[in-house]
Amino acid sequence: MSEQLKIKQIEGLAADLATRALDAQVLKIANNLSDVNATNARTNLSLYSKSEVDALVVGAKNAFNVADTTARNALTGLKVTDRVFVNDDGDTKWALYIVTAVTTGTGSTSTFKKIADEDLFTNALTAAAVKAAYESNADTFAYNGTAKGKVDKITVSTNINLDTLKTTADSALANAATAQTTANSANTAATAAQNTANSAVSSAASAGTKADQGIAAAAAAQTTADSKEDAFTAATETFTGLTGAANATISITLGQVPKAGFNIGIFFNGLRVKSQTRTNGSKVITFTVPYITEASDDIIVAYSY
Repeated sequence: MSEQLKIKQIEGLAADLATRALDAQVLKIANNLSDVNATNARTNLSLYSKSEVDALVVGAKNAFNVADTTARNALTGLKVTDRVFVNDDGDTKWALYIVTAVTTGTGSTSTFKKIADEDLFTNALTAAAVKAAYESNADTFAYNGTAKGKVDKITVSTNINLDTLKTTADSALANAATAQTTANSANTAATAAQNTANSAVSSAASAGTKADQGIAAAAAAQTTADSKEDAFTAATETFTGLTGAANATISITLGQVPKAGFNIGIFFNGLRVKSQTRTNGSKVITFTVPYITEASDDIIVAYSY
């Protein structure tokens, strides 16, 4: 490329730059950035304005740090909303005050309101406060000595399937319920058996009483018989070969005439016959039994004559 051509290109570039320098979009040094939109620039650069920064540090500008309340009251130039940090509030602990009213501008004539102190921060984080704050959450429960005692009783040392454990427990509970039902049935049966046994004991006692009465009657009869032993003779006769229908009258002729005043005992195959008739002074006696009388039956008659 020739030198002349290079010169022409440089001149063209200089002319182009000069034209662009006159463009409204190009910043001019002489304007000291006054042609820049400050709001848009701060937004694009994420910067605070002077007023915004002043608002953020106003608290620091209007805050005081003093040793005690005497030093607080000696402050001058106070304004409402000023904050005063007192290192010793009279109890060796710090406190933070805000100025709520000013008369002459000195601390001695100002009104201070305590907005925080060391006790507030210390007490706000007590164990009781933390516990209450935690348990106030939904689905959160107190873990106390009672709960711990229950947990301490769990001595499982290996992994277990709680679903399996529950199924086993449910099965055991069902078996226990069945066993309880069986036990109740057995108890009912035992009660019924006891009642039956009690009835049997009562019946046996009644039978014993009747037996005792029979023995007493027999003894009395024996006594009577003994007193009349020389006045009669006891006889026993056996009859066979008799026949008859059930409840039919059977006649027997005794060898002697029964003595009046004595009972006659008729036994049909060992069973005492209740139904009998006779006539005093006659050897004939009749009886009936609810059985068919056969020739092989033994009929024994015990009487006195």
